[in-house]
Amino acid sequence: MKHIRIGALLALQFFSVIPVKKELPLEKNDVTSMYLMLPILGLLFGGIMAAGAGVLLNFTESSSLLAAFVVVVLGIFLSGGLHMDGIADVGDAYFSYQDRERRLEIMGDPRIGAFGALVLILIIVGKIVVVAEIIEHAPLIVIALIPVFSRIGLMLLFSKTASAKEKGLAAFFQQRANTEQIAIGAIIFLVIVLGFLGYMSGWLIAFGMAAVLMISLFGYRKWCLKNFGGVTGDLFGAYVEGAELLLWMALLFFI
Repeated sequence: MKHIRIGALLALQFFSVIPVKKELPLEKNDVTSMYLMLPILGLLFGGIMAAGAGVLLNFTESSSLLAAFVVVVLGIFLSGGLHMDGIADVGDAYFSYQDRERRLEIMGDPRIGAFGALVLILIIVGKIVVVAEIIEHAPLIVIALIPVFSRIGLMLLFSKTASAKEKGLAAFFQQRANTEQIAIGAIIFLVIVLGFLGYMSGWLIAFGMAAVLMISLFGYRKWCLKNFGGVTGDLFGAYVEGAELLLWMALLFFI
């Protein structure tokens, strides 16, 4: 129970804007618990995003475009912009067309370049447009589950892909965590979420979303290994943002 509590606090500390001003242990069980808490953190974020959309659509005369803007901004704010920073760094690194080592160096540069800014704009605009298209038609509970799916995928990517660097926060966590336990936890969460989604919205949507998640995860993992030799914190962040956009698009298709 102690490790679960510490894991929940670590998840808030490292993956959210919610301040946890406390020095917490980073032992193997604690780091493992932190990653096992990610789907629950995703549900918290998704619930807040869905609630924001529901208030705007049901109690005001706001348009679906404004509601979509609020959903996307809430997602960025709640994560502290962590994943958006990652996708900007990955954009700069990949489109530099340099060798693998140079790409890793570019990702470590705190400055943002033209390609990073372009990718950032496209991902934000893309999310707003797609969410605006489906927000009036999809049940709010489905909206709340998108961040859960992306974090389940993150757990699988983290547990099944080697680090591209020997140092760095992501490499440190991989060295400390029980990756097999995280992978098993991700599968359990996925089965639970799919069962709930199938019951609430239909099995076509549930199995379709699962297929999109797993196929995109396999493709992204292969892309990371080919272009970067593994994964980093920035690549994890880019995955979360890209997976969410892809899942929103898939939801648009299935709805």
